[in-house]
Amino acid sequence: MNKRKNSRRKPYFGSIRFFRHLILTTIALLILIPMSLAVYFKVQNKKLEKESYGLYTENLALQSRADMAENSETVKEKEPVPLTLRKYGEILVDTSSWELLLVNDTHPINPEFKVKLVEVQPGQSVDARIAKDLQDMMAAAENAGYQLHIYSSFRDLKRQQSLFNDCLKRLQEEGLDYQQSFYESKARLALPGTSEHQTGLAVDIAPKAYFYLDEERGGQKEAQWLAENCSRFGFVLRYPKDKENITGIRYEPEHFRYVGKTMAKFLTENDLVLEEFYEILQSGTPEKTD
Repeated sequence: MNKRKNSRRKPYFGSIRFFRHLILTTIALLILIPMSLAVYFKVQNKKLEKESYGLYTENLALQSRADMAENSETVKEKEPVPLTLRKYGEILVDTSSWELLLVNDTHPINPEFKVKLVEVQPGQSVDARIAKDLQDMMAAAENAGYQLHIYSSFRDLKRQQSLFNDCLKRLQEEGLDYQQSFYESKARLALPGTSEHQTGLAVDIAPKAYFYLDEERGGQKEAQWLAENCSRFGFVLRYPKDKENITGIRYEPEHFRYVGKTMAKFLTENDLVLEEFYEILQSGTPEKTD
């Protein structure tokens, strides 16, 4: 009896039980502390990424307002003005024309922008002013033996936002962090408010039998026919493979933009995209001729 009582009264500190608990507690802390720190830094990283994105969008909004102010002061020219480009020769162009509307990251669409649409295919609409040339191009392709289909045309701001958010979410689910997902989405899809599809001047066209809108489509004979003949109808391949660093958008063999027949011919013959044309204008290279 006395021995049992004495054994029960042994001090806890310094006992085997004490050291066992100490070891277990230390192990638990060694596991929990790094996990807690990892969770903390992950939350902070996401917070910083979102703040960074917020600053980016704020900057975009400021740029948009600046562009709107600049565009609102543009004086419409009654007649196209002949411009002599030292390197490229002479071109008759109205730089304020709706056909030459530049839309990209640094030139977002005016929130007040409106367009009169006409349906050219069930569920697909474009600016009414380009409908005839688009239909003529589709008919010419059919006469040449190519069956084409318009997979995307006008998209409003809400639709573009939805597509961008879906892409952002999907990439995060695939393992990319927020920042990586954002910039990858931006390379695949224009940011809401900066998409040409919102103007009604752009269409994504692909063969009926090959509806995947990817780089592989660029090798299809239908895509090659479009790239070679679209300028006759006022369209250009807007995002060529060798101009990704200029347009900011990855190669899209299906994306065609209406710029008018004169400009389409000029851009195609000189291997230029719209950004390059405006850069030439702003550099002071063009000279007005009498």
